Parts: sequence; C-alpha cells; structure tokens
Amino acid sequence: MSRARNRKAVSPVVGALVLIGVAVAAALLLGFMVNMGIKASKPKGAALAIAGVELYDLGKYGSYYYAMISVKVANSGSDAATISQIVIAGPDYRGYWKDNLKTINVNKQVLPGETFTGAWTFNTGSYYHIKAGKVYVVKIIYGDPYGGGKVVSVNVKCERGSS
Repeated sequence: MSRARNRKAVSPVVGALVLIGVAVAAALLLGFMVNMGIKASKPKGAALAIAGVELYDLGKYGSYYYAMISVKVANSGSDAATISQIVIAGPDYRGYWKDNLKTINVNKQVLPGETFTGAWTFNTGSYYHIKAGKVYVVKIIYGDPYGGGKVVSVNVKCERGSS
C-alpha cells in the first residue's frame, strides 16, 4: 500500500481574499487607463467662434474713405487665444476682389470661456473703400500655445454708417 500523502489545501477564506485582491487591482488599472484615454482625446488649444460682426461705410472725409467694424468672438477652447489681426477682403472701388482690402492689427488675448468685443474705425485710403450694400469677408487670425495662423471667417454685408 502506498502511503497517503499529507497535503493541505488552501483555505477557502484565503482563496477568496486573493481573488478579491486581483479583481480590485484589475478594476483600478482599467479605471486609470480609461481616465488617461479621456484626457488624451480632449481637444487642446483655442477655438474662436465669431458671435457677430458689423461693418459700416462712414463715407469720405477729406481725401480718405472711412469705415468702422465691430467684432464679437467667443473662445470655446481649452487654452487662451491671441487675436493678431482682422483682415477684410472684398471688392475694391472697381469691383475687383482683393484678398486684403484692409488689415487691422489687434494683439488681444481671449481666455477660455471668455467673449471679446471690439470696434475700430479706420481709413482705407483715397481709392479703396468699403461700400454699403456690398458683401465682405472678415477673417480673424489668431494663435494659441500650440501655434499661430488659425483663421475663422464670416461674410458680412456692409451697412451705411453715420459719423
């Protein structure tokens, strides 16, 4: 006859504790990985949206044509935006399209969740001018911590203004 071996089994309590520990560690690891995935997929940078633009033909004073523009933008991004320029494109006095009829240098920072409103009166020279009734493209050029040269634009019909 063979001798019976004395083997001791693992206690059911110890086995249950080991399984619970493994399950908790797996749940923590899975939660960490999901959280990192969500953070990695969150968009970075600024996201400007034009909330309103008004463009007015103020007429000719002296030898120059004048106009006024009012711009309202909102930053829905996760980082600050710095508006560098507002560019107005449209027909010149002969009706030919100009990509850069007027450039206004701005240098204004718009924080995340913030709305910025600004207005500028400017002259377009003695030949080129912005005419009431014509449609122009207003481009807002901005940058954020990840780079510059981002553009958001809108078409706007010029209205007759008064001084």
